[in-house]
Amino acid sequence: MATTASPARGGPNKRPPLRERLIGDKPTSAFLPILLVTCAITGLLLFQASQLYQDRSQLAMLRTTQKPAFDEARRLQDQLEGMAADTALLAKKGNTNARLIVDALRSRGISIDPSKR
Repeated sequence: MATTASPARGGPNKRPPLRERLIGDKPTSAFLPILLVTCAITGLLLFQASQLYQDRSQLAMLRTTQKPAFDEARRLQDQLEGMAADTALLAKKGNTNARLIVDALRSRGISIDPSKR
């Protein structure tokens, strides 16, 4: 039986090992690594820009949905300040119940500005 040499084990078609092929005498260029890094950074910046745009639109939407509740809270706060100012004026005129309320609020650290009315 005659044996034939396979190209992988020897013979004229033998390829050099991978290490020799990678270290060869060919000059290498930095273009491809720089291009890949540039593309990666550009992709990252585009992704972050799109995320920021989405976050901005969501915040704008939240602001518009919260505006009615904010306006209602502002209206209630104005009413409460008006009632407190009226109570302070009644206490100033000598109403004992109003004076008790103003003193209780003052003991809790709440000051009433009578000019809010």
